Amino acid sequence: MRTAGRPPNRFELITCAWRGHVTVGTDAARITPEDAALVVEQRGLRYHRCLRCDGYQVHRPPDDPSRPGVPPRDEIELPLRGPLLRDRYVLRLIALDRVVHVIVLTAVAVAIFALIGHHRTLEKDYDQVMTDLSGISGAGSLHGVLGSFRHVFTISRSHLYWAGFIAIGYAALETVEAVGLWLTRRWAEYLTFVATILLLPIELYELSVKVSVLKLVTLALNLLIAGYLLWAKRLFGVHGGYRAERRRRERDSGWPAIDAATAALAGPAGAARGGGAADDRSVEAPSAGRVP
Repeated sequence: MRTAGRPPNRFELITCAWRGHVTVGTDAARITPEDAALVVEQRGLRYHRCLRCDGYQVHRPPDDPSRPGVPPRDEIELPLRGPLLRDRYVLRLIALDRVVHVIVLTAVAVAIFALIGHHRTLEKDYDQVMTDLSGISGAGSLHGVLGSFRHVFTISRSHLYWAGFIAIGYAALETVEAVGLWLTRRWAEYLTFVATILLLPIELYELSVKVSVLKLVTLALNLLIAGYLLWAKRLFGVHGGYRAERRRRERDSGWPAIDAATAALAGPAGAARGGGAADDRSVEAPSAGRVP
């Protein structure tokens, strides 16, 4: 059930508000009845249908048209719309989550290698600061958050090198995931799902050691991402698999989606019947199947 007051094409409306509407035939010399699915001319005004959100934009006929009529379908580049546009928003949100991971992991790797390169100096400075704060010579007897930093200097250089290289490697993996998801590549969906699932046992172990809000939020977020990719994107044959995903893409993209939406457009627009000039305004859609 849809939430009351939430338009079904909200992702299209958001995209059009950000990037502008996608209309055709604004430079055409004449409009024919065959063009009614894309543009309707009434009372000296043209109502151009946005190919993304299905809203109608009001334009006056051009004073100096550059082409005789509306371009044929095979010359029109259609924008992403419907469920596929929603999927792109979700995948890009996941990509931004991966970018945050990359930044954190890169910072961790830099800190580790800085510690390796200046181990003795940092340890000496740490002991001096702790002595000044506590008034006790040495930091070995300190407890709490500040005292826990003392254990960092007990880690061997070889283990620090391994930790640094693992952080760099995982940051590189997350970078590949982010780029692939941003470009909506299917291989990136598989890669992200596998990488997310492999980390779940570690997150569960960390929770068994000590529960924290951050750990719970991270686990919940990763479970949501993995569940979305597995079910909504039909990975590994789930929910119909790749064949069902391909059929969905064919149904929800291109001219089949435009034609399906044409039959559902509203009836004659009140704005089309009313007076007044309005260039580049969104109005309720005139019927795409007939001209009032």
